[in-house]
Amino acid sequence: MLELTGLLELIGLLGVRVIERDYEEEEVKVAYMGPSTSLFVEDDFVELVKGAEYTLPRWLAKFLSEKGVARIQEAPVEETMVARLQFNESRSRGQLKFEKLQGYFYSRIRDQVSSMFRSYKEINDLSKAHQVLQSITKLSTATRDLYKTRLTKILNIVTSEIGPDVLANLSEEEKQLYSILRTILDLYNSMVFEVEKHE
Repeated sequence: MLELTGLLELIGLLGVRVIERDYEEEEVKVAYMGPSTSLFVEDDFVELVKGAEYTLPRWLAKFLSEKGVARIQEAPVEETMVARLQFNESRSRGQLKFEKLQGYFYSRIRDQVSSMFRSYKEINDLSKAHQVLQSITKLSTATRDLYKTRLTKILNIVTSEIGPDVLANLSEEEKQLYSILRTILDLYNSMVFEVEKHE
């Protein structure tokens, strides 16, 4: 049993790594503000000109943003939006219905919370620091509640045959989780039913 647990942990870890890699490769829009330069990206050179907008892999957009020469053109995820999603999800708890989450929803929130923590550490004003900490707590709590509600629904659909329209509303992370769970369940079911056939 211990070997199986270790194997499942490895599968889970690999699933998380695939999600992280795909998230970093996802293309995002950036406004370039640095000096003109040329970068080699995905088998080609990209000429970056000050004032222009580009679509680049997230990892490169983050790097340029950290250097202060680009600004990622992606709206932050607001706590009120996450709370509204959670409210809608909880109202449809017994149904096979999901609110639409765009792309790598949870990964974006994780990055946003990390960025908020970094800015929190640099704030000298106690009241501002308290406000930022409250925002971090509210966003984290709302996201955790949303995830728990949606996870319960995902676990319910893993055992059902569902159409692609239901899966289309899942975030990329949730689609990966569904795929992993469904594959494990299908393998387990085929093993159980093969044993019954041979008797």
